[in-house]
Amino acid sequence: MSDYDFGCAVLSIRYDFEKNTGHVHMPVGNCTDMEGTIKFFKLIAPHVGHIITWCDGELDTQYVLHTDNHVEYKWIAI
Repeated sequence: MSDYDFGCAVLSIRYDFEKNTGHVHMPVGNCTDMEGTIKFFKLIAPHVGHIITWCDGELDTQYVLHTDNHVEYKWIAI
């Protein structure tokens, strides 16, 4: 597995530069590797703060970056 492997089958990815939000679309029965997915989006967009995963067109998981005085603090999954 590479440093930014999603850990699952991916249908498409999208990044919204206005909202600093990434989207990962997967087929049914898949789930992403949180660490690999965050690394991928940080590589293409260092200011990413929110990643949304979609499984079979339905909302799956959201990864949200919490900051303290604009310093990266921790990512949580909701």
